Amino acid sequence: MSEEILIRKLREQENNVDIIIGKGRIIIDTPARIVVNELMNYTEIDYDVQADLLFKLAEQTVKKFQSYLDADGVMNVVQYHKKEIGQFIYFQMMEHFFCEAPGFEKPVVRPFTRIEEHNFSKYSRDSIHHFTETITPASLIPGKVFSGFRKACHNLYKFDSKTEKDFAIILENDKSVSKWLRPSQRQFYIYWKHNSKQYHPDFVVETSDTIYMVETKKEGSIEDSDVQEKSAAALHYCKNATDFTVMNGGKPWKYVLIPHNAVQANMSFEYLTKTHEVT
Repeated sequence: MSEEILIRKLREQENNVDIIIGKGRIIIDTPARIVVNELMNYTEIDYDVQADLLFKLAEQTVKKFQSYLDADGVMNVVQYHKKEIGQFIYFQMMEHFFCEAPGFEKPVVRPFTRIEEHNFSKYSRDSIHHFTETITPASLIPGKVFSGFRKACHNLYKFDSKTEKDFAIILENDKSVSKWLRPSQRQFYIYWKHNSKQYHPDFVVETSDTIYMVETKKEGSIEDSDVQEKSAAALHYCKNATDFTVMNGGKPWKYVLIPHNAVQANMSFEYLTKTHEVT
């Protein structure tokens, strides 16, 4: 970062430029301590517990700068770019962040939980579309708001993909479906990745004898480790929910993971659940 201040005398019709060199920089600390101080701003980082690790990472960073910069250059880079340096180290740390737990925590299942509302936004010039309306190109679907549902628990929904929109049409047309919803992000508290991340299912569907938690995924990503761990967390939730609901005269819960290419207009919900139920 240049520390030169250029002064051009605008009132005088001259091209002369004066240059002031900033030699009065205040050195508040060592480069490593400046980096550590920046890392302490992140809520996931506990200085009291992780001080040794933080200084180790900061000193490695400074050593890297020292391999091609002199002392003044290192201090210049650290002082003027400490936020970017801290963010770079933080993102690497978060790749290894986890909460230690023996497994999935047993979810709290209550006799009644209200259906949480969504908080949608849309372009003011755009209208609300009927859910059967064809949107071209399909990539515009995530930005649209849809209505016209008869069995849904909300009046308005957004969909992340054409597959989700098509699945909603199947649910509306299938006689075996009593009601369904797209859960808001506050509806379920299902955690995965050592209980450090929250899982939000795509759909919850109720029939005459079962409640289904449904996720639609690209076929090629179903075997990904993240998808499999989310699936395990959802299945664990459904088993605990079933224990509660069956004991109290309710319906069992089941988890269904459907690949995108299986969602076709001529498919019945019963066929999709039987084919793709996770056990």
